Amino acid sequence: MKLVVIGCGFAGIEVVEGVRKGMKDAEITMIDPRARMQNQSLFPEIISEKVTPDEITGDLSSFARKHDAKFINEAALSVDFKSKVVKTEREEVPYDFLAITVGAVQSYFGIPGAEEHSYSINTLEGALEAKEALERLVSSGKDRIAVVGAGLTGVELVGELVDKYGGKLKITLIEALSRVLPAFSEANPKVCTYIERVLREKRVDIMLNAAVERVEDDKIYFKGGEPLDYDMLFWTAGIRPAPLLETLDVPKERGWIKVDENLRVEGMNDVFAGGDCAFTMIDGRCSGQNAEEAERQGRMIAENIVRSEKGEPLAKYRPKNTRERPRAFISYGGGKAIATSGRFMIKGRVAYMLKKYVDLRFMKRFE
Repeated sequence: MKLVVIGCGFAGIEVVEGVRKGMKDAEITMIDPRARMQNQSLFPEIISEKVTPDEITGDLSSFARKHDAKFINEAALSVDFKSKVVKTEREEVPYDFLAITVGAVQSYFGIPGAEEHSYSINTLEGALEAKEALERLVSSGKDRIAVVGAGLTGVELVGELVDKYGGKLKITLIEALSRVLPAFSEANPKVCTYIERVLREKRVDIMLNAAVERVEDDKIYFKGGEPLDYDMLFWTAGIRPAPLLETLDVPKERGWIKVDENLRVEGMNDVFAGGDCAFTMIDGRCSGQNAEEAERQGRMIAENIVRSEKGEPLAKYRPKNTRERPRAFISYGGGKAIATSGRFMIKGRVAYMLKKYVDLRFMKRFE
């Protein structure tokens, strides 16, 4: 059996490990343009130098050798579902089963100037570039920092900026919706209220209901209201499907691949999808786009590929960390965090220690 895994993030790694455990003779090929798996949940701590790149990335070539797999360090360009072939920059790779786990990329929502004038920490390269630019900025005596997007990444980034630079920076956190951490506004509004209060106590200016209209070199314009001057802009507002998905003729929901209850691409028996690139709606519950769901989906894809090859009934996936009931660890600086699940919430140093344990646990498999 030939398995090809496109995208070696949280979901893809789980697929490879799970299939190898269940099928010692499977021919596994991993495809990813990145040489190292990147733990995006810790990218904000690159800015504050609490972690190093080596600590939060893992060598994919070594991982492939450990699991008797082939690693192609190239981008997948297209998939021929009829011929069952994946085309990369230099190779054509046949498959019996295919797992698409390519994640997502930063979205700028078509806002003029947003991408050109901002820094994104959605990739390791972007986080390192932003860190160096910020250090140069501070050395030059400039201090006005704008962060667009008050979701998980934006909130954690602001906490790290305060930890690293203290009162040296004038930080403004900008959100188009009415609450900080809007994804939690219905499931647990106490989280939103608490984080907003803590950030304001850290002297962070917060702009809510502030939809960005366009961005210029040193000024942000809004749909209504006065423009905001800035010296450096971080963009943490939203994600969009990876470019590969645009080339795939498969069922989609707003660009994300639609999967069935077994995590197969709708209408296909030999192609699975999981992680951020998949739209996973099962029994009225929609998986959130987060690392926990990506890992769980990767494990389920592996199990169902093995079951398929053996002619066994497939297992049904059950989302847990959902859009309707999200759960997360959210750090906010000072070595503190919130752990929330539904209406449950704990906060402080214990929550932060749990977060670091969970974030770094995944990387142990690369040692």
